[in-house]
Amino acid sequence: MERGCGEIMNEVLDKNYTLIDFDYSLNEFSMEDSRDIQDKLRRNKRQYDEERLQEWRERKMMREEDEQLKLLQLQMNSKKEQMRMEEEAREIREDELNEKWKKFMYETEIEKQQVIQQLMEAAILRSTKGKGKKNKKGGKKKKK
Repeated sequence: MERGCGEIMNEVLDKNYTLIDFDYSLNEFSMEDSRDIQDKLRRNKRQYDEERLQEWRERKMMREEDEQLKLLQLQMNSKKEQMRMEEEAREIREDELNEKWKKFMYETEIEKQQVIQQLMEAAILRSTKGKGKKNKKGGKKKKK
């Protein structure tokens, strides 16, 4: 490449911030153009490295946020599961109490029926015994 190409390349790199590597060996660029081109390529490389470093930091921060979010979700799911299990245990206890109450009420009803039956039988026995003694007067005999 000729000396004029070095000047053009130097002018292009004034506006270009993305080119980071350029092999311009075996050319006729002036020493001043070569140094300016090298400085601009270093500037571009430094800017490129800073951007990649910033991207890496952002990815790292996003990964940490994702991990924290996953941990938070696990904690929330764990808490929900614990609440569900407690509610289920409460319902089971309530059902057990209801069953005990129903059993108690059923047994009480059976006992009532048995007492009523016994009282009815006793009343029937008293009434049958009393029919045979209707003519007899009770109490003390009178003196004449």
